Amino acid sequence: MKNMLHKAQEQFRDIQVLLNLPQSSQEYYTNLSIATEEAYFTMNSEMCMHADVFENCLDHRNFIRSMMDVLGELEEDSSTEVKYKSQLSEFSEHVNTILERISIALAA
Repeated sequence: MKNMLHKAQEQFRDIQVLLNLPQSSQEYYTNLSIATEEAYFTMNSEMCMHADVFENCLDHRNFIRSMMDVLGELEEDSSTEVKYKSQLSEFSEHVNTILERISIALAA
């Protein structure tokens, strides 16, 4: 399980780095979309199966899934970024929370 948590931690750190970059090109959103899909897959197939990792894992996973749709739209047309500003901000908050919970689980 620790290996899975380290893998998820690395994936969410990659997302965190991307979210902190001051970019908004289609290539940027493609990279963010790929990183998000990889993290979602880990959450869906491994992390959320272990309810003891952290509470509300399924809620975070479902939010990540909804962001995949938003990022898909931004890949198509990055000029619509303003439309999704609040969701992107909320995405950053979810990523930070997930990373905090993973760190707690790894320290246990």
